[in-house]
Amino acid sequence: MKIGIISDIHGNHRALTAVLAEFNNEEVGRIVCLGDIVGYFHQSLECLNTVMDAGIEVILGNHEGMLLGNIDYSPERERIYFMDSAKKNLSTGQKDWLLCLPKTLEIDINSKKLSFFHGSPWNPLMEYIYPDSVDEKRFADLGYDYIFLGHTHYPMIHKCGQVTLINPGSCGLPRDGTWKASAALLDTEKCSVTFVKAKYDVSKTIEEAQTAGVANEVTDKLIEGYI
Repeated sequence: MKIGIISDIHGNHRALTAVLAEFNNEEVGRIVCLGDIVGYFHQSLECLNTVMDAGIEVILGNHEGMLLGNIDYSPERERIYFMDSAKKNLSTGQKDWLLCLPKTLEIDINSKKLSFFHGSPWNPLMEYIYPDSVDEKRFADLGYDYIFLGHTHYPMIHKCGQVTLINPGSCGLPRDGTWKASAALLDTEKCSVTFVKAKYDVSKTIEEAQTAGVANEVTDKLIEGYI
């Protein structure tokens, strides 16, 4: 089976649909989202609807926590996070769905143990695990075959003993020097991981985002591939 892993969509609906099209081309049998569907860009609720309609398995990210009012942030950050509009227009159905999201997910498939977190196993919502700061022993002792993490927006494959640590990168706001929507594919039969870099009309996305009031700091960084 092929499993598609996506994270940090951040309201970028074109990026999301581009990745889902790539997953469809690859005939994935299952899709897992590591959270942060919302925030930064102007189509948070559209992204929520698409993810919900597609039956994607989702774990909670810190930006969902912000949207639900469970994680505080300074008022000065609203200009960057672009959360108020989503809060005002969040439907009852969307809120109920978000409230049911787990913070972690575990899957056993083909005798392999997979675990999924937005941040880390020790702090599922907020801890950053960067490619250059992995505590290998800490992960190796957990007993999983694959651990999937989001949050940093940096793609990563890192071997820690028997554990393969994977970050699919960010779908909607990458930080690895490209605007292309990032995701990962796990082939459970071949035990292989590949990255997806999906193209979409980024110029149109930026134009619409700026019209909607998304901060220039966000749209500028999408082109640069870093925020």
